[in-house]
Amino acid sequence: MVNNFYTLQALARAWAEDLAGCVVGDVFSQVRGELTIAAADPEREWMLRISTQAPFYYVFRSPGYSKARRNVAAVFEGALGRRVEAVRTAERDRMLMLDLDDGSRFQAVLFGARANVFWVDAAGVVAEAFQGDAAWAGQPAPAPRPAPRVETFEAFEARWRVDRKKTAQAVAVALPLFDRTLAAEVMHRAAVAEKPPAACTESERRALFEAAAALRYELEHPAPRIYWRGRFAETLALAPLHHLGDLREESFDTMDDAVRVFVQRTLGQQRFRAAYDPLEKALAKAHADLRRRTERMLDELAHESRAGRYEHWGHLLMASVSAVPPRADEVTLPDLFADNTPVTIPLDPALNAVENAERYYDKARRTRQARAHAETRLLDAEARAEQASALLEKLRAIDTFSALKQFKKTEAEALAGFVQGPARAAERLPFRRFLLDDGYEVWVGRNARQNDALTFGHARKYDLWMHARGVSGSHAVLRLPNRDARPGKPLLERAAAIAAYFSKAQGSSLVPVMIAPRKYVRKPKGAAPGAVVVEREEVLLVEPGLPE
Repeated sequence: MVNNFYTLQALARAWAEDLAGCVVGDVFSQVRGELTIAAADPEREWMLRISTQAPFYYVFRSPGYSKARRNVAAVFEGALGRRVEAVRTAERDRMLMLDLDDGSRFQAVLFGARANVFWVDAAGVVAEAFQGDAAWAGQPAPAPRPAPRVETFEAFEARWRVDRKKTAQAVAVALPLFDRTLAAEVMHRAAVAEKPPAACTESERRALFEAAAALRYELEHPAPRIYWRGRFAETLALAPLHHLGDLREESFDTMDDAVRVFVQRTLGQQRFRAAYDPLEKALAKAHADLRRRTERMLDELAHESRAGRYEHWGHLLMASVSAVPPRADEVTLPDLFADNTPVTIPLDPALNAVENAERYYDKARRTRQARAHAETRLLDAEARAEQASALLEKLRAIDTFSALKQFKKTEAEALAGFVQGPARAAERLPFRRFLLDDGYEVWVGRNARQNDALTFGHARKYDLWMHARGVSGSHAVLRLPNRDARPGKPLLERAAAIAAYFSKAQGSSLVPVMIAPRKYVRKPKGAAPGAVVVEREEVLLVEPGLPE
């Protein structure tokens, strides 16, 4: 309610006697969107601070005079030395005027997208504007637009809008000088529950009008107060707001004191939120991400390791070399270690029985290493999740800027692991990276838009593009050291396993993965992010998994 008409009217009345006869000694800006007018008489000095910066428009007065030495812009220098004749508001509009002795005036417009402060000459022409001076200079000053008077029930009825969704909205439309807070108070005093306006009976509308008339009288004879939610200033009020009964109420002797305290505390709260909110968001996200990661790891580790099966298949192949036909895709052998139960073993047709066995021994070794690494990563993720939770708990107990500064200083080392500074954020790549043998890397997109950026912005034409076939998932690119590089099948399988892992088929035992040079991947016109068409692809059948 700082820029509410009734607040401005009360301030103008409170300032009129003090400021009349004061001489304008300085007009300057040292905060973006805020103008300060300094005026003094032989006995006292005053500073009026006016903000035109959305969304928090305000004006308040403080005694004395002070100004920073740097980053100060002088404004309205032609008005210096002029004497204030009167302080007033525009008729039923949110404009505050300071009339000067030469017929000019300061005119503050404290609402809407064109909020501004003007120095207006005696002819009503803008001599200078605080914001957008080049566009405003020489133009007629904004004319007040008095809000309709609603002093009878008939006038109230004529403005009642049944096309609004809520009664509070209809009240605010019917009473144009009442904001949402005052509309809520009117409903509370009239004991009218929220409902569609068309459902309000005539008796309820009369009760609303009578409650509004009583509240308007109180606003014309203000008893200023602030409603606090804990340490935070929630609402400035000129009259008791009974619908805020759950908040702490503090009364003030003067409008000056109430408005000044509310504005300064709100500005402090904005400063606090600007520092607190990004930190709280980063820690909450880090904690949630780590909890999800540990849950996925636990689920993965709960499944029996494939290493034993690979090693078992290797033993069976080595024990039955002569029974394995050449160039076969698979073979069924009696399990010599389990009552000769038939076991079907997938084969690489390009390898002989011994080479296939050695391949499975290698996969068993790498699977055991990967599982051991996964267990280590699980412990690390759990520890980091607990650390993020502890930091978040400490942060949420803080409600002052000084305590927040101390927290950031004391916990700087711990916070660095969860909160990215501007430099680290700029360096962050839009995809995951995995190092393989011999200088090969696999890059994996994180979402649909990043998939597009990876495939069409970062991948080179000769890099190998990969994607799980028939299911949604991330784009993966095997970065080749040079265009003549020819990675072997084991390396291709490891890269394809990563692509399978970052797909909806992650839980399957075997996943078909498409592989094609990037130059054969194209994006149809108008296709959704991540959607592509692939030509000349090959398919590898692999088990989803990450490298060591």
